[in-house]
Amino acid sequence: MIYTHIFLVILVTVVLIIFAEYQNIRKVSWILFIGCVTYILLMIDPKTTQPTNNENNKYTNIDSTILANTISKELKPDKIVEDFIKETENATTMISDEIDVIDEIQNLDILKIAIATDIIEKNPVGVSRLFLNDIDALYCFTAVDNTIENNKIIHNWKRYEQDYSYEQDYFKSTIIVGDSPNWRCWSRITIRPEMIGDWQVIVTDSIGNRLDSIDFSIIPTSE
Repeated sequence: MIYTHIFLVILVTVVLIIFAEYQNIRKVSWILFIGCVTYILLMIDPKTTQPTNNENNKYTNIDSTILANTISKELKPDKIVEDFIKETENATTMISDEIDVIDEIQNLDILKIAIATDIIEKNPVGVSRLFLNDIDALYCFTAVDNTIENNKIIHNWKRYEQDYSYEQDYFKSTIIVGDSPNWRCWSRITIRPEMIGDWQVIVTDSIGNRLDSIDFSIIPTSE
């Protein structure tokens, strides 16, 4: 079949070369001759242009073997367990580092704490530990040494029973603390006549570390 095609190509090429010579187109004759020879060489030795089926199978088998060995190495159970343990340890280390950073950020110092009846020009007025129940309000004033922007402290107002057997969280106030060596801030509660008794304000940071506290009492006006 191949030789039939070659014969037809040669025959057609010869006819075209004769026609080109007749027309004095010598360049076309050479182009036809070279093209015909090239085509014959390619048709006679097709093995040079594509591999046989056996060669294809050989390469396929080699690729399959390499792929199987690679997958076997990558999916060894011991390696999987080892990698998992390493990732777990790294995650634990990162969490531990984050906790240390949080503790460092929450480092605050309370310079002053006081209970007062008013705050004027950022200073406590009427400071005491004993108050009559006919006043309008009480303030817990704190001066804070803080080096972190937008830090926080919490004022937790607590009220005790007369025998100190029970304490009640009366009011909590979260206060933003600015970057300052003497940041003054306060919280406030309204006083009603029935709020007599012993009280305490506990100051903590935003993660619950106790920074300071102050005790005071409210007594009826008849005493």
